[in-house]
Amino acid sequence: MPRYFFHVHDGETYPDMQGTEFPNLLAARMEAVRFIAALLAEKPERFWQSTEWTLRVAEETDSTLFTLTFFASDAGPA
Repeated sequence: MPRYFFHVHDGETYPDMQGTEFPNLLAARMEAVRFIAALLAEKPERFWQSTEWTLRVAEETDSTLFTLTFFASDAGPA
């Protein structure tokens, strides 16, 4: 079963040194959405303090398979 690595950057970099096995790329994509949603829910204040969050998902050779990017922008005074 392939191993996928979920590397997070939110102003600091948190490499995934262990990885997680999934049966295929589609399963890894679904987990990536669940994973980043959980991180955002746990640390909403940190999200607003950063310019951008990324979740880079790579295979065992560290080749990037896909990246999820999240950022917030204020509309300015109402």
